[in-house]
Amino acid sequence: MEWLGEKIKELIKENNISVVKLAEKAGVSRQTVNDWINGQVPKGSHLIILCKLFNINPDYFFKNEFNDSITVPVHRTRRAAKVTAGMQKDAVNLAKEYDLLFRNDADVGILPVMRGYGRIEKTIQKVAKELRSRAGIPNDLPPSYEHTFTLMENLGIKIIFRDFPQKIKAYAFYTKIHNHRVVFVNITTNILDLIFPLLHESVHAVRDEYRVNDGFDEEEELFCDNVSNHVQFPDEYVRMVYAVIKDLKPAMQINKLKSFGEQYSHALFGLMKRIQDIDPVFALGIGGADTNLKKRFPTIGEILFGEKEPRDYIKILAELSPLFVRTIIGQLDGLTDRKLGELLGIDTVMDGKLIKEELLRLKKADF
Repeated sequence: MEWLGEKIKELIKENNISVVKLAEKAGVSRQTVNDWINGQVPKGSHLIILCKLFNINPDYFFKNEFNDSITVPVHRTRRAAKVTAGMQKDAVNLAKEYDLLFRNDADVGILPVMRGYGRIEKTIQKVAKELRSRAGIPNDLPPSYEHTFTLMENLGIKIIFRDFPQKIKAYAFYTKIHNHRVVFVNITTNILDLIFPLLHESVHAVRDEYRVNDGFDEEEELFCDNVSNHVQFPDEYVRMVYAVIKDLKPAMQINKLKSFGEQYSHALFGLMKRIQDIDPVFALGIGGADTNLKKRFPTIGEILFGEKEPRDYIKILAELSPLFVRTIIGQLDGLTDRKLGELLGIDTVMDGKLIKEELLRLKKADF
């Protein structure tokens, strides 16, 4: 669905109010209203306020120009990036490239769903515990990036690795294509940055009852964040880290946090957020340390293409995204080398013909 922000101008004129007055009623700045008019999609709570103020349905602000078989993707953007109509449109266009592939794959299978819990703290802990179990995360430690991919497989999620268009300011996004759960992953993402968004999209996947057509529900996004934080940083781990660093000088605290991050392969910002759940006044400038830590870890694209050999690439791809590889193998006979390269996002990196040969080898081995 395309956001039609210019309709706000029409409503302002029809109701004889000003942008300033609308901003006051919506509890936002004048600039925010202008951003909405110019294409930025309001948060779910602000959209509800607009609808109440003008007594209209949310659909009024959206142009439904895409096939209902592809849901509008749900985003957790990078840092403070804003979700825009252009981002949504590019994401749906990317998903549309796989319309025929998933339309021809009728075997969706039984998909795990966690319904009826609400968004309270007890639910956060319950869902987090279930997801950690499904990921096979040992003891009370943070998950590795491999654990997150195991979780995606166990939730019936097909993972597609692509180099995202510039407008899609996200590490990953979740959508459904012909009822297949699909997560697109940006191959330029550092693996430390990738763990949290994959956990976030996993929560979206199992909460099928919370399907907002415009893809924006601020409360649901916050719930997914909270669950993901508890999956990545369980209480026991957070308390252990806090006990180690709380009485140290700031420089030593940062060094210790970096040591934990390096040992257990996680970024520092999420851990800091969880520590502040225990001690709200705890503060530490970790931006530089977090950046330096990530330099020691590869991007997911470097893991996929590091060896630059088709056999190595297919081996790693099959380990990280077996469900998607099986979908490809099931339709391999009908795919040209060029189309295969496009679907795998390798058309400028590797020879589609050689990749097809490797996939045929997997097929013969009953992968």
